[in-house]
Amino acid sequence: MGKKVYAIKEGFDFNTNEKIENKIVSTWSECLKYVKGVKGAKYKSFEDINKAKEFLAEGSKMLKKGVDEYPKDCLNIYVDGSYNIKTKKYAYGLVAVRNDVIEYIDSGASEDTSQSNIRQIAGELEAAIKGVQYALSKKEKKVLIFHDYEGIAHHATGFWERREESSIKYYNKMNELIKLGIEVIFVKVDSHTGELFNELADEKCKEKLFIDSDKVVDKWLNNNVLYVTDDKIKKEILEITNNKEDKIIIVNQIDKNKNNKIEEKIDLDISKKINEMVKSLSKEKQLKVLDFIKNITLE
Repeated sequence: MGKKVYAIKEGFDFNTNEKIENKIVSTWSECLKYVKGVKGAKYKSFEDINKAKEFLAEGSKMLKKGVDEYPKDCLNIYVDGSYNIKTKKYAYGLVAVRNDVIEYIDSGASEDTSQSNIRQIAGELEAAIKGVQYALSKKEKKVLIFHDYEGIAHHATGFWERREESSIKYYNKMNELIKLGIEVIFVKVDSHTGELFNELADEKCKEKLFIDSDKVVDKWLNNNVLYVTDDKIKKEILEITNNKEDKIIIVNQIDKNKNNKIEEKIDLDISKKINEMVKSLSKEKQLKVLDFIKNITLE
């Protein structure tokens, strides 16, 4: 067995105030010097230095919204998690969107406090798993998972070393789902920056834990409308908003209203043509037509 090495994809040297990228060190103490206390640090240990080099050479497989290109023609799922310090419970939330129309919302709080040490991360990991499960239930071959916690992508792809039991279980479950025949594309969004669907997932989490939110969705609906596929989803959103009934529109009802208007126009055109035809007749023939119509309606 070779000597263990540590590959640092991203870190920071506090002595020189310089960012550390793609560096291999030979001791854990030296690795700690560059990663401890560094937000978003990426590193991994290897027994083989060549494997460490491969790790540094490969991409993270995580895209960033507003920066990277990704498919626009597939199901989008926004995931988030929350944590209640008092009850030590966590919650998950996910919002499935297709062509800017919300087709599914799911959220829930866990009674299990065994993962309270990782706080809201437990909910975010659970939301991502449930999101991919939903996509598979809809026979999707590709799904975009939008998340604000980088570990959603990095733990799934193995880019981050898995030290916690939660990350190990998440990695195994996510890859088990991927093997069922779905491509999962991870897209990072910045948290609490007004990203509507991400904020909606966050507020549904907080609702389950009885935590007050900033009411971002409610404020957004003051000047905008939101499209959903059915009344159930509309009710889910109404639970976290105030008097926004008219701002949440069910797409199927729009189609129904359009069809009704088309039918009304057809009826109007037919009536207009019949009137024109009757008026062109002589008085005697007009009376005969009226008698004929009366007889039809009486039968």
